[in-house]
Amino acid sequence: MYFRKLIALISAVTALCLLSSASAQDVAGKIELELNQVQPNQAGGCRLSVIATNGLERPIEKLGLELVVFNNEGIIDRLMRLDLRRMSAGKTKVQQFDLPDVSCNGLSRLHINDVVNCVPPAITDVYCPDLLQLSNRTSLQFGD
Repeated sequence: MYFRKLIALISAVTALCLLSSASAQDVAGKIELELNQVQPNQAGGCRLSVIATNGLERPIEKLGLELVVFNNEGIIDRLMRLDLRRMSAGKTKVQQFDLPDVSCNGLSRLHINDVVNCVPPAITDVYCPDLLQLSNRTSLQFGD
């Protein structure tokens, strides 16, 4: 009886240690974001294509990007949110979004203001923007 209680106590302590180490655990890998294309859409606005690759060792349930769009004068045109649904580890997703009533020629910069939900809630002390690796194939400035 005493032996069973001791084993149960050791198991509980081990489980608590594993949970606390997950919250302070380092996250390996990067989330790659590429601004791949900027092109006029049929409605007269501008369509932007972003390629996202989950280089982390775990899936991302919902990656949220807060974006700021600047016009040619460097004035903020709009703030927007781009949500990428579940991304398995090592997988790539392409997301297109339209900016209605904005000519592509009228844009100068796409700034990533914030990144959220890059890791599960069980992992704390991770600043999602630090996990980004950015690239750009367009004439717009992209990133910070």
